[in-house]
Amino acid sequence: MMLESERNINWELAARVLSGEADEIDRGLLDQWLHADPANEEEWERIKTSWRRGEEALFVRQTDIESAWKNVRRFTKESSFPEASKGRTFSLGRALAVAASVIVVLGLSWFLLLKPQENQSSLIVSNSPREEMLLSDGSKVILNNSSRFLCNQPFGEEERTVQLEGEGFFEVEGDRNRPFVIKTEDVTIRVTGTKFNVRAYPNLDVTEIAVLEGRVEVVPPSDQEMVVLTRGQTALFEKKSGLLSVMETTDPNLLSWLTGQIRFEETPLKEVVETLSRVYGADFQFSDKALGEEKLTARFSDNSLDFVLEVVCTTFNLESKREGETIFLSAQNN
Repeated sequence: MMLESERNINWELAARVLSGEADEIDRGLLDQWLHADPANEEEWERIKTSWRRGEEALFVRQTDIESAWKNVRRFTKESSFPEASKGRTFSLGRALAVAASVIVVLGLSWFLLLKPQENQSSLIVSNSPREEMLLSDGSKVILNNSSRFLCNQPFGEEERTVQLEGEGFFEVEGDRNRPFVIKTEDVTIRVTGTKFNVRAYPNLDVTEIAVLEGRVEVVPPSDQEMVVLTRGQTALFEKKSGLLSVMETTDPNLLSWLTGQIRFEETPLKEVVETLSRVYGADFQFSDKALGEEKLTARFSDNSLDFVLEVVCTTFNLESKREGETIFLSAQNN
């Protein structure tokens, strides 16, 4: 899907760009449209020429923000997010209202826009940590790096269903008559109101569900019975074996990607880099596997990855080298 179609530009967007009022989102939208069809670049040149000549053809329609707000207030409401999450706050309602969007792509700053209708399908793709959104029932969702979230807004009368690929923290508004259902590639999660974290990246061997508050049901795809998790419990679904197990939550850095608080207590470096990968979205490789057995004790609070790497490298006399999204760690040559 393009802005309105692959051939027709969104005239409100064009007006904002040409008048100098466009933001990064608008520019991303325009770039998306321009690359959708070679003919669009020619069309854009004609539009710019018309603008320079002062022709009125550009203003086919006027942006009516207040009307857009009224259209979406019927199925979305706004509130603030927890102070613990320090990332950007994204209200699905606000994006739909301001731009009448159906599909929203965050991180890339591309919003693919259509006029709002009932039961719209909304896709959020997070390319940075702590992408936050507020759903129509008041539930809050925060996404980690490289995560995809799909849902219909507003929710139906019988069930609130969403789909997740990646990692997300959920704070679900209680509603015993309408379960909140999260579908991942491997398991289905059902709740009526609670706080929990789901890690379901397709490239990982294990899907993880950790409960902070309330009660969560996890349904595996096989003949196994569902498991019920309560506060302080984690469910692990092993994709290769198809086994679903329950354990007490012991990882002190379970929500470090969300809070920015990282703690290591005699932690092997191979586990340290797993946490850093989760928090900062980078991949790590050791030149020597033995380095992964070195143990680190340290605490970090909203520090940059460069700072954390400097501490690690100084502590163990290592050097780091970046190649794209991969960081190579090796012993320094003295």
